[in-house]
Formats: sequence, structure tokens, C-alpha cells
Amino acid sequence: MELGKSEITVLSRFFRDESKLLLSSKGKLKQWLEQHFDLYHNGKGFVFDAASKEQLRSEIELSYPRLNMRAGLPSEQDRIAISQYINNEKLADIKPSDHYVLVKSHNTPLIIAGDTFHLPQGTSLRLAVDDIDFSQFDSLIIVENLDVFDMWHKVNLQHNLSSSLIVYRGHDHATAKGIKLLLASLPNNIAVIMFADLDPKGLEIALTTERVIGVLAPSIDDINKLLPAYSQSAVFLRQHSSVTYIAQRQNIAWQGVLECVLKQKLAVMQQVFVALNMPLICYK
Repeated sequence: MELGKSEITVLSRFFRDESKLLLSSKGKLKQWLEQHFDLYHNGKGFVFDAASKEQLRSEIELSYPRLNMRAGLPSEQDRIAISQYINNEKLADIKPSDHYVLVKSHNTPLIIAGDTFHLPQGTSLRLAVDDIDFSQFDSLIIVENLDVFDMWHKVNLQHNLSSSLIVYRGHDHATAKGIKLLLASLPNNIAVIMFADLDPKGLEIALTTERVIGVLAPSIDDINKLLPAYSQSAVFLRQHSSVTYIAQRQNIAWQGVLECVLKQKLAVMQQVFVALNMPLICYK
């Protein structure tokens, strides 16, 4: 067992306060201290005098020789910086995807540091948000699934979104931070469109993502006639919380799509649209 970020924070605060002689601890920190040191616990915390407190700090720093236990870990640092202090770079506040996104463009070259790039089909770039030039785009399309993002050139897009930056949404909290930074950096004139699975969760993602004003989906006629055969009923049933959320939304641009999903209990993945070469409309 090793110290985590929260345990280091508790210890550094304790060592910085010279008057504090009771170290309240529970859970992982209590277990770690009991495992490594012979300490007295009075039921509320570990009890020290000035000398034993200083001895504990010195002994912890023998195990973590690059870490000043009074100062603790510096905040707002990336993993490369944190590796200078501790042998666990994943304790860094800044994760690798916090300031980066995976992008490609639709019928428009990417401009990076003044240079123009025409990406081959199926190719994308992982870029720092600060390095993206938005001047040539009028829309941003967020794609939920990675394989559909990779095969964007096979998406049958009917709506006139000729100058679009395409970005992969990501599937975890870390990648979501990069998307949030991207959305916060967008000029106001760029429309944000969501391209997600046609299921309650996908529509909830569209409704809860900042700046989204529309979704890409098949026509209402295609949804009603063609997609029920491709729907995954078990997925729909697992998304009951999303069903509740979207059922409360009214007068949105894609209301017709939402009502089709709820009425027919649809859960159709994006991959189906690509496989069927299904024309997609932008509802906004």
C-alpha cells in the first residue's frame, strides 16, 4: 500500500501546523501508518508530542526522499512534473487528456501553428486545445464512439456542415475534461452538434453537453421504419435514469427524434448508421 494524493495532503497539513499533535486519520491513511509505524491511537487519532511528530515526518521522508512532507505535492502539475517528487506520476492533478483532444476535419484543412494540413481519410490528430485554429470552421461535431470517429469519411452526412471540426468525445472523465476545455475555448459563432448513439443515454449526452444546439440522426421516417430491427432492448432497459431525464425535456430542436426513441424504446448504435450508409440530418 502506498500513499495517495489525499493521504499526502492530510499529512502535509498536519506537519505544517506545529501546534497540532493529534493526527485524525481513517481508512487508507490509518492503515498505512499502522502498517509502517508503531504509533499510539486514542480512538480519535494518532497522538504525538513535538519530538515524535518530527520523527514521523523524517521517517516518512526516508520512504519518499524527493517529497517534502511539509510542502506536500504541488498542485496543477502534470505527470512529468510530479515524477520529480514521487514514484507515482498518476497522482498529478493534470491528466494527459485534460488539455488535449482527438480531432479531424470535414472538407476543411486543419491549420496548426500557421501550417495547413490536409489529413488523409481515416487519419486524426491529437492536439493541444490551445493549438487549434478555429477560424476556418463554422461548426464542431462531437462523435461519441471512437470507431465511428475513425471512419468519419464513411458517414453519410446530408446536412450542409461543410466546414466542421470533428472531435472524439471520449469515454471517461479524463477525456471529458479536454472536451470541456475545447468547448470553453470555442468562438461564439461556431455551432456545436452532437453525433451520439440513438438511445436515451446518447440524447442525454446531447442535452447535458455545453454549447450543443443540435444532433445528427436519421430522418424520422428512417428511425420509425428501419431502426427498430437494429435496436438493443437490453441497452434501453439499462438506461432507465436517462429515460427519466429526457422524458422531462420539452420543445427542443430534436423533439421528434427524442419522442421516437421513447415511443419505440430504441437503443441503436452509431455503427448501424455507418453500416447502412444511412443519410443523417442535423436537427437544430
